[in-house]
Amino acid sequence: MTATDNGLRQRLLRCAVLLLCAAAAALSVPGLHAQSDAGGYFIPGDPKAGMKGFFEKGCGRCHSVLGEGGRTAPDLARAPGGHLSSAEMLAAMWNHAPAMWEKMRAEHLSPPQFSEAEMANLFAFLYSVRSLDEPGDPERGKQLLAEKKCLTCHSVAGRGGRIGPDLKTWASYRNTVSWIQAMWNHAPAMQRALAARGFAWPQFSGDDVADLISYIRTLAPNPKRRVYVRAADPEAGRRIFQQKGCLSCHAVGGKGSGRAPDLGTRDFPRTLGQFAGLMWNHAPVMRASMQAQQVSRPEFSNKEMADLISYLFAQRYFERSGNVARGRRVFAEKGCDGCHTLGSGSGPGPDLTRSATGAKPISIATALWNHGPMMLQTMHQQQVTWPRFQPGEIVDLLEFLNRARTTPLQAGVKQ
Repeated sequence: MTATDNGLRQRLLRCAVLLLCAAAAALSVPGLHAQSDAGGYFIPGDPKAGMKGFFEKGCGRCHSVLGEGGRTAPDLARAPGGHLSSAEMLAAMWNHAPAMWEKMRAEHLSPPQFSEAEMANLFAFLYSVRSLDEPGDPERGKQLLAEKKCLTCHSVAGRGGRIGPDLKTWASYRNTVSWIQAMWNHAPAMQRALAARGFAWPQFSGDDVADLISYIRTLAPNPKRRVYVRAADPEAGRRIFQQKGCLSCHAVGGKGSGRAPDLGTRDFPRTLGQFAGLMWNHAPVMRASMQAQQVSRPEFSNKEMADLISYLFAQRYFERSGNVARGRRVFAEKGCDGCHTLGSGSGPGPDLTRSATGAKPISIATALWNHGPMMLQTMHQQQVTWPRFQPGEIVDLLEFLNRARTTPLQAGVKQ
């Protein structure tokens, strides 16, 4: 390793430490658990170890995370912009792997090898860090305070209304979760104050909340008192979701009441700030619904809100079951059957039904990364195009492969 490479590695590791503090304060805790009625499952891997591996394996030479790292490849905390489950993270890796390997070859770099445990850690880290908001725009946040009429009730550094607290005191909240908790608990009082003055309930979109937080923090960049969130417990969040009555209206992953939106879908906001905006926007409707049902509106402590959010975010790591029939078509249309067999026959690729653990995103991603360059070379020799997966296709393919592993699938049989 040259002195330049060593210096880059040390700089990236220092960046990793800074990111680690941010991610750990949000949802990145070892073994994020997501519970199901079918016996329970959990997000495998340790995000902290995944962050370390991201930089030590050299991923940070090209990719950045929240702006820290290389600039020649996309920032993996931001691109693609939507939510990614573990299966869709696999699809994104698959689609872009040839370009990554080609760039490494051009720079005379050998692709790093991953064990399944290391790949699980990497996925846990990337999934967690994608929940963090990009640094907000303080100038836009200042404008929003006026546009949303926040200063009608709140003061900022002594200027503005006197009904609500001075928002400068909220600069001590060092995590978006604390803002979500405060906004939820104080929403009824704010709703009454706005209604008394004839003002409509303000709506937030996009990065509005992140921009507001960014501005408030500029007013007290080094507050004497700092409020941090302790490590979140998704299992405790599941219990809170039930105990606080959330389940009486909302479903999670299709389980629960259907009166309000399902909070376990990919339509759920990707980042904490976007989630804060969504909760705020719907607060009056939720309050009215609770009043109609004669349900007490719950309040949350800082830790309870962190646990609840951790539970909801963890749910989306796992996709719902795919469709076997569609997966069979994907297996054929993508040319998988040209190299791989399913239970019988022979081919240049391994039998995809012989895995002891089944076809899972982590195991497939590990095999892809470690053996993919050789597979790509073989495909080039055979003049076969590297297949790309559209959203949802990888989930159907995994469902098909797992069914083929346990049940003989006859051609043409609908599943």
